[in-house]
Amino acid sequence: MITNTKIHLFEVSIANHHCDGSGSLNIENAQSFLDEARTKALREIELSSPSSDLAHIEPIVLWSECDYRGRIQFPDSILVQTEFRTITNARYRIIQRLIRKSDRKVICNSNSFCILFDSNRKRPWKQSVSLRAV
Repeated sequence: MITNTKIHLFEVSIANHHCDGSGSLNIENAQSFLDEARTKALREIELSSPSSDLAHIEPIVLWSECDYRGRIQFPDSILVQTEFRTITNARYRIIQRLIRKSDRKVICNSNSFCILFDSNRKRPWKQSVSLRAV
C-alpha cells in the first residue's frame, strides 16, 4: 500500500441550480462533484508525473459508499479532498471528503474502490508509482 500519498483539493461554489426547493445541495450533484474531483486529481497527478502520459487514464468506480453528515445550503462552497491509495497494481481505494467551506465541517465521507482504466489500450492501468506524492 502507498504510504506516501498526496491529498488533492478541488473547490466548488454551490449555484442555485445545484440545489433542491429548500436550498440544500442535491445528492446527485454531490456525487457529480465527487466524480469531477477524482478526475481533477488524476489531472494533477498527470502534471506532476515524470511520464506525463495520463490523459487517457480514467477511474472506473467498482463500489462506493458515502456517509452524509450534514447539509450544504446555497450560497456556500465545498472543498473536496481526494486521496488515491493502492490496493493492487490496478485497483485503488479513493478516500474523499466534502467539506463545507463556511465552517470547515466535513459533511460527507466517501470511500470508493476503483480500477484506473487505460482507454487507449482498453485495459487496466498498472503503474501505481505515478500516484505517489511528489
